[in-house]
Amino acid sequence: MATTAETAPAPATRTVRTPVSTLRQMLRLTRVEFTLFYRYRMALYIAVLPLVFLFPALSMPEGENAVGVDNGAHYLASVFILTAMTVGIIHMPNVYAARRESMLLKRFRASGVAPVAMFGATTLSVLGVVIALSAVITGVLAAHFGESPHAPVLLLFTTTLSTVLMCLFGLAFTRLARNAESAQIITMAPFLVLLAISGALVPVEMMPDRVADVLSLLPMLPAVDIVRSAYFGLDLFSGPEQATAATGLELWAAAAPSLLVLLAWTGIAAYLVRYFRWDPRQGK
Repeated sequence: MATTAETAPAPATRTVRTPVSTLRQMLRLTRVEFTLFYRYRMALYIAVLPLVFLFPALSMPEGENAVGVDNGAHYLASVFILTAMTVGIIHMPNVYAARRESMLLKRFRASGVAPVAMFGATTLSVLGVVIALSAVITGVLAAHFGESPHAPVLLLFTTTLSTVLMCLFGLAFTRLARNAESAQIITMAPFLVLLAISGALVPVEMMPDRVADVLSLLPMLPAVDIVRSAYFGLDLFSGPEQATAATGLELWAAAAPSLLVLLAWTGIAAYLVRYFRWDPRQGK
């Protein structure tokens, strides 16, 4: 008598999901961050706020300053850095304080999203806004003052580095904010301080030498000096009285000490981000 052999069912196979790399996470989140600037009213307001800095340049009386550059154009070149400072310092605490309060940050971390991906995506979105505003500034300088950048690579590099630095500082200040409303108030203090020490509104030559020396070791003034030098092709790092024409490697060499100051402050700001608060109930 023939027997029929029973076949055992094949074991179910589990689909192993390949973990998403940090870079891919960051790029996916960057697309989401860009949508925030036109869906979230406060973010859109912060994005267009730096355009206010254009009006003083257009209303300044015509005339050249000590380095032979139109007063309005000389001021307007500093707005590249003021834009990076404004968006980075105000936007980052506002966004992350709101996400922390809604427990969104904890859900991100629980789902395996790396902090570098989150912070990097927001920084890239801020950088995109800053570059777009920088294009507007360049257009105004070209159309109204007839000036075009002499060292565009140095200008772009410094603007990018300053944006990253200000975003990191913004993340560090987020620790002091309980929610998005308090973040809007808290960020006004560093915003006004950085604006005051930038040398954009108050010329450095009007300050005492010791004050100018101290400001040259802080992040704003070196960045402003670099973008002005890069835009007009001048070595402005020794003061307006000693300004000379400089291009290419000569200009990069003259800007090197100021770039090192910016890199040092970027390292300090990155270290401070280690103390970022993820939980709204976490003690300060």
